[in-house]
Amino acid sequence: MATSVPDPTRQLNKATVSSAYALFMLMLAEERGIADADILANTGVTRAKLEEPDARITPLQQAAIVFNLLGKTNDPSIAIEIGLRSSLTKSGMIGFGLMSCATLGEAIQLGIRYLPTRVPFFSIRLTELEHTVQIDILEAFPLGRLRQFAVENFMVETAILFNSLLTPSHDRTMKANAELCFEWPEPPYFARYRDRLPRCHFDAPANQIRCEAALLDEPIKTANAQTAQMIVQQCEAELARLGYAESIVERVRNLLIRGSDGYPSLDALARELHLSERTLKRKLSDYGTTYSALLDEIRLRDALRLLEGTQLTVEEIAVRVGYTDRANFSRAFRRWTGASPSSRR
Repeated sequence: MATSVPDPTRQLNKATVSSAYALFMLMLAEERGIADADILANTGVTRAKLEEPDARITPLQQAAIVFNLLGKTNDPSIAIEIGLRSSLTKSGMIGFGLMSCATLGEAIQLGIRYLPTRVPFFSIRLTELEHTVQIDILEAFPLGRLRQFAVENFMVETAILFNSLLTPSHDRTMKANAELCFEWPEPPYFARYRDRLPRCHFDAPANQIRCEAALLDEPIKTANAQTAQMIVQQCEAELARLGYAESIVERVRNLLIRGSDGYPSLDALARELHLSERTLKRKLSDYGTTYSALLDEIRLRDALRLLEGTQLTVEEIAVRVGYTDRANFSRAFRRWTGASPSSRR
């Protein structure tokens, strides 16, 4: 049986990232006296191209811009700075869609659904617990050295955008009722941002945003059902244009999130998708894949993330991705990649 593994090349070279983010970085660099040419060096991108209507660049080009920005500023805290300066209007059509939703819960669901129309770097999983909502931030493909920058920026921006939808006078805000959880140790620059963010936890088991479940019912004062419907139609068309129309394969990938009991079984996925196991197997087969192949794909993605972005031992990572010992994990990893896990450190 062939094993399916991630093929990030197609995603990385496809123009799916809104140019708004690169333009904002150019503005931030200009404020610090850094020329456009320094930030756009060796990216294959020009400012004129970025300023074209609905312009998009590839994830690789966006990554090169971020590397240049970090190199010229020598300031890793710029990820948080960019996130704090986010606004709904900068978020394009999604921003207006969020403003048009009736409640924060609806806005979060809309944001998750149409995130790929802005940035393709993350896959989001929302879990509603008894009193808490848990939003897992997962890499759509390994981000390597940009992982901490990308996750910090995205999580701070998300908290700021959703917070801006709520009425501060009600004291029912993301800042007061949410938590940000990061997998790495607290960075030295975090202290100066502490008072501007929700409560943050470091060395956490996963990158997550958590908030009180009751917050999902908070109304949005700019709600407009007709506008929301129009924007949903436009965003659906944009998803299809960018090739993100969600297939059963993508739905299964998005549900294959490791929890306290491991990765979901085929039976659990079928129940979540309101299908029988037999029907789910057939639908996956129609796309030339299987549950086992997709599980291996997700295990490899998670293993690469942990190998490249954490200090966990190979034994600890083996357990995290569902193997009982290092030997079995190493054999599987070599089958997927042709190399040992330690070679990716």
